[in-house]
Amino acid sequence: MNKAPQFEVPLTIEPEHELRFIGPFNRPVVTIMTLKNNSAMTLVFKIKTTAPKRYCVRPNIGKIAPYRSTQVEICLQPFMYDQQEKNKHKFMVQSVLAPQDADLTDLNKLWRELEPDQLMDAKLKCVFEMPPAEANAENSSAGGGNASAGGSSGTNPPTSLSTGETLKSDAPAMSAVVQSSNLSDAAEHAEAMAADLRELRDLNSELRRENLHLRDQITRYRSSPATKQINEPYAPVLAEKQIPIFYIAIAIAAAILGLLLGKFLL
Repeated sequence: MNKAPQFEVPLTIEPEHELRFIGPFNRPVVTIMTLKNNSAMTLVFKIKTTAPKRYCVRPNIGKIAPYRSTQVEICLQPFMYDQQEKNKHKFMVQSVLAPQDADLTDLNKLWRELEPDQLMDAKLKCVFEMPPAEANAENSSAGGGNASAGGSSGTNPPTSLSTGETLKSDAPAMSAVVQSSNLSDAAEHAEAMAADLRELRDLNSELRRENLHLRDQITRYRSSPATKQINEPYAPVLAEKQIPIFYIAIAIAAAILGLLLGKFLL
């Protein structure tokens, strides 16, 4: 590990050099890495690997308070284990002592602003091991010659740090295993998308109903003045109904006048 200015070994990593994964490897295998901050300043760390698709690291970036420690869970995804295949997987733990005025709420932004020469790094190789019983069964099935060539631990040390991983044998079988391991995640993702789609459809139907309701209200509002205009011609009808009353009054007045004239003439 590179030395930071004014501090010697501010970060302690346990295990120090190797990450051991104990099989069987037809299921996820988890190992724990412990990081301890030995300084009086907050330490920020980030974990990288040469095979990012094969591992889940939680957390892969974080901060450690002074003189405190934290644990990192590293999960190896299921794969087809072969003792004869060389393992090239490695992990790199990068760390830096946070400046006094650093904003620790967004660690990714802080990490992008750092210079490469500010970082301290430590490399760990990955070691795959099978339990003794399963290792013996695999050796016996492979034959005596392959068993002696495979070694007692079935472990091949990694060679060099690379940017990617290429499987040299059993490529179709390996692809099938990776696809099956991701099947459950894909199903959950599809189910979540289907639920979101149903929710969007319901929301769309509700918006359509509200739109039709608003259109109906606008149509009624616009048609209300026309209704009043239609009702206006009925006003003369009331006058027409009053015409017979006018004629009756004239007739009564004429009758009274006739009676009066009749009395005077007689």
